Amino acid sequence: MPDITKTRLAELRKLIKDGRENLFYEWPEWQKARAYALYLDRGECARCRSRGRYAKAEIVHHVQHLKDRPDLALSIYDEDGNRQLVSLCRACHELEHPERLRPAWTAKQTDPLTKERWD
Repeated sequence: MPDITKTRLAELRKLIKDGRENLFYEWPEWQKARAYALYLDRGECARCRSRGRYAKAEIVHHVQHLKDRPDLALSIYDEDGNRQLVSLCRACHELEHPERLRPAWTAKQTDPLTKERWD
């Protein structure tokens, strides 16, 4: 799979800056890279397979997150030869992103809603 071009990398960086990186997943280049990663993993969740289980892969995960390494957005392997795009089932992908499991209000709430106490 070809690496991302300089023009596309600039477009992706702008999307990330604008908070619209979700549009990257519509790019034909991403669709090809995603299909190839799924092909390499035989459509199976790589994490489940490493534990001796089977689950159908639904998501292709960026090991080094898209926002951190947009230059690897379309790369199956990173510069050290490690897999960068890995096929995962939905449950395993959620484990890779625990920040998504936390309710939004817990991160922002500092004071109790009321001063009432039940000591």
